[in-house]
Amino acid sequence: KYWTNDTFERDVQRKGRIVEERFQKLAALLTEHGMPATERGRGLMRGIDVVSGDIADKITSKAFEHGLVIETSGQDGEVVKCLCPLTISDEDLLEGLDILEMCVKTVASE
Repeated sequence: KYWTNDTFERDVQRKGRIVEERFQKLAALLTEHGMPATERGRGLMRGIDVVSGDIADKITSKAFEHGLVIETSGQDGEVVKCLCPLTISDEDLLEGLDILEMCVKTVASE
């Protein structure tokens, strides 16, 4: 069903670009607030390396409080990791990214 033509592939790539752009903005926002951060990953598998496991934990804990389950990874848990399903709807994707942005802004302003 999904691979009968390139529609699904193009849709996944489009959503990956959305996540990449939003994560780049979030990394820039954290960096502007004195918390060096970088975006990394590929497609819908993205992460924001916030250097500190404590900062990543704060972000993911706040996200969980707002209904978004998101994990950390990295040697010291310093990466806020996003592994979106390939079939995620635009509405769900944007809602999750909005929640994550709100949480990053909250942590950056503390």
